[in-house]
Order: sequence, then C-alpha cells, then structure tokens
Amino acid sequence: MGGVRVGVLVLTLALGGVACGGGGGPSEEEAPSQKPLKAREREGERWEEGPRHPKVQVAYPYDMYGHCGITWATFGGRTWKISGVGPAISRRVEGDAPDGSQTLAGYMTLLSKDEAVFEAAGFPPVYFTVTKETPPVCD
Repeated sequence: MGGVRVGVLVLTLALGGVACGGGGGPSEEEAPSQKPLKAREREGERWEEGPRHPKVQVAYPYDMYGHCGITWATFGGRTWKISGVGPAISRRVEGDAPDGSQTLAGYMTLLSKDEAVFEAAGFPPVYFTVTKETPPVCD
C-alpha cells in the first residue's frame, strides 16, 4: 500500500502547477474511444514505450517512469511534455491502482499528431504535447 501512496505523491508533485490551470485535456470529440482497458502491471524487465509510429486513437501499453515526476515522456520516437491533467480518476482503465515501484504501467494514446494522453488505473488521465525541449537529467 505504501507504493500507492508514493505514486500518488509523485503524481501530485508532478502535476501541481499544471492542475491549477484547468482541465487541459481534449474536448469530447478528441477524447479516445471509451472502450475499457484492463489495469496493467509492468512485466519483468520489459519496458513498454509503444511503437515507433503510433496510430491515432489506439491505446498502447506504456510504462511511465515516475522517479523524477511525470512531466516528460518519450512516445512514438518523440519527446512529450505534460500539458494537463484530467479532472477525475480515469474510468477507462478498469482495476485498482498499481502497488509499489517507481514505474506506473498504463496506456498511452495518440489523440492527434501532437497530443497524447497517458491513462492508468486509479489515476487521472495525464495529457502531453510534443516538444522540441530537452528533458532535464534525472538522478
């Protein structure tokens, strides 16, 4: 149970500034299809980052590293920066929030050419936009 608290704390710290600015998510017509997804757990040493060329509106298994927050992501061969957080816990991913580790196993969906959303059981959706910025080094 302590891992969930750590995950929630990391998510809260990473999203603090973004969440205050409003929803930041897509409009209803941009939202991914609402087909339910099963909660995931990271499988051994395998790291899920989705395909090199993701398709729009397809949810791909994705492992989000949360040690230094979740401000940045690499998906489809590009760098993404957080742009917003959904107003509520994702109802698209069924199951309980994962327990433990610094990795949050969920799904990344390309919403449009330059917008994506990460969803995991027990957490709000996290929206990203593509960027040319370089993420800071994380120790």
